Amino acid sequence: MTDPQLIGAVVEESGEQDVPGFRKKRNLCRQLLLDNPSVYHLAHYTGGVLDFSLDLLAHDSAPPGRGHTDLTQRREAYRRVGAQLVYRAAELSRRVWHLQCGGLVRLAAQTRLDYVFCNTTTGGEHVVGFASTAPAAGPVVDPATASQADQGAARLATDLRGLVRQPSQNPGGWQTETYVPPSSDGDIRPYLTEVGDSEAVLLQALRPSGLHYLSHHRLGEQVGAVDILGHPDLEQYFNRGATVADRRTGYKRLARDLSLLALQVSRDLRRAITGEVERLVLDLEIGAVYYYLLAPDEYLFGVCLDQDWVSHADQAMWRVGRQLAQGRA
Repeated sequence: MTDPQLIGAVVEESGEQDVPGFRKKRNLCRQLLLDNPSVYHLAHYTGGVLDFSLDLLAHDSAPPGRGHTDLTQRREAYRRVGAQLVYRAAELSRRVWHLQCGGLVRLAAQTRLDYVFCNTTTGGEHVVGFASTAPAAGPVVDPATASQADQGAARLATDLRGLVRQPSQNPGGWQTETYVPPSSDGDIRPYLTEVGDSEAVLLQALRPSGLHYLSHHRLGEQVGAVDILGHPDLEQYFNRGATVADRRTGYKRLARDLSLLALQVSRDLRRAITGEVERLVLDLEIGAVYYYLLAPDEYLFGVCLDQDWVSHADQAMWRVGRQLAQGRA
């Protein structure tokens, strides 16, 4: 049974134009707030314009504000940041289209204390949420600390699509998270683009049922890159317009740009939360792309082509990052 105090703390605000079609969507968003108190602010946008927002900022479960003593100012900051994130997600969806893995369905950003998601529902509609996480205990942020909020956000996006009879896009791969990877993926013959001191660690992480491409970057340079894009189990993800060679070229270019993108998203979020983005996930209609910060000038870039394994690949990225960080200590 939901705490009556929590129910009473939910504050709802509408955009300039409220329509009857928002009622069911608003109810679904409210339920996520009540079911998952780590999520403290939610907003729904159409075409980047605010439809409505709900929050628990006045409740004890919400984190303290960034110097905003006035709740009205804090709410306005979250709504504006959410609109900026929707714009960023639309821009990224166009930017990754050349990979031929569909549009962006989920943008996930994690700092040392916060998790922010922007999930596409249908057409130009997005839902943006802010959640608090347990403080990062090691040098690499752990996706597990945000998994409860992320799973709730995925269910919300699926339920919002269900209102207009659209199937789930399995954001985050959470619907298939309980799949158990095969004990053996057969003969894995990796392709090495760059060979560096992290080669052995990177190679161990590659699986057809998980990560398919992984690169290590330091001081703006790619110091290691391995993949199994040529594995027989993955051949259905390639075609005349997206060959294995095309994907390697595209991933190298995207990996180079992703550190700048993480800084841009950090700047977008700065008015609402503290800290830099250390984990960034671009979840596409087919698979996902990952960025993990290891040190101020060092990061990992990874790709999973199979939507069923997106959450598994995310955990694999964290394990690789932790192992590399511990190896430096």
